[in-house]
Amino acid sequence: MITSANILIAGGAPTKQWITRALSVSGVAQVYSLALWYWGSVVANQDTTATTFLGNSDIPQAIVVCIPIAVFAWAIGIVLFLGLPDFYRQAPAQIPGFYISLYRRKIVPWFFVMIILQNYWLSAPYGRSWQFLFASQFIPGWGVFLLALGFFVVVWSIVLYGFSYFSDEHTWLLPIFAIGLCAPRWAQEFWATSGLGWYLPWGGTPLGQAVLSRCLWLYLGLLDNIQGVGLGMMLLATLTRHHVMTVLLGAQVIGSAFTMLARATSPNALSPNTTFPDFSQGIMPGVASPWFWVCLGFQLIIPIGFFKFFRKEQVSKP
Repeated sequence: MITSANILIAGGAPTKQWITRALSVSGVAQVYSLALWYWGSVVANQDTTATTFLGNSDIPQAIVVCIPIAVFAWAIGIVLFLGLPDFYRQAPAQIPGFYISLYRRKIVPWFFVMIILQNYWLSAPYGRSWQFLFASQFIPGWGVFLLALGFFVVVWSIVLYGFSYFSDEHTWLLPIFAIGLCAPRWAQEFWATSGLGWYLPWGGTPLGQAVLSRCLWLYLGLLDNIQGVGLGMMLLATLTRHHVMTVLLGAQVIGSAFTMLARATSPNALSPNTTFPDFSQGIMPGVASPWFWVCLGFQLIIPIGFFKFFRKEQVSKP
């Protein structure tokens, strides 16, 4: 499921700390996703009918990878369960008119609209978009992995420092910047699945062309992560943490439902060529596709709605 709620519930912490925590968590999550997709590409290129073992032993490689990750995840859960004070174990107090106040905040239903539109139109080609990253015959898989790490670690650290520094005085910077990015996830999937990213007339050698194409894909993915964090910070700036938690839980449920619905009914459920036509054959076949414009139009109205409601909803929290 695709969701833009890459944020932390930070209570009364300053905005600078909110942004630092949110960007840090989002960066770690992106690196973890990158590792999983890289491993998936390695497994896909192997013989799927045979089990791959570790060296000359009888131990499958999957166990060596998955068991440490599972132990680490359980360790984090145990530390959180035992380390949190008793205050976090008690039931929260009742808030009068809780759901009514959520309904009256226009940014909340619009957030759900964003979840619906993104998951319905962009969730089905999402896997194909990641496959594009590791599908080059000129770059080995480990080379693409290192290139992606450069974006999601080095460049992301620069982004983290920049937004944390400037948001100390300009708390609106990250949300407004996220709105101004428009639809980076649509652009990323368009680049990967429409045929445009497979060949570049510049870049010198085929290796250079493949590297430049993947760099653009990673750059768009970086912008998509920034937008996700910015929209999450928008919720923190306009709602209390109890309301934010409810919105995020609802977004998970709605997003999962529309992801399943998209796999069954969306125009790009079987092939991305309906919403992301092959522009490598020329501009007219793509421009003439009505679903291309429908998908793009739905993605562009998302930032317009957030721009309309953000400032008005920021004035007072429920």
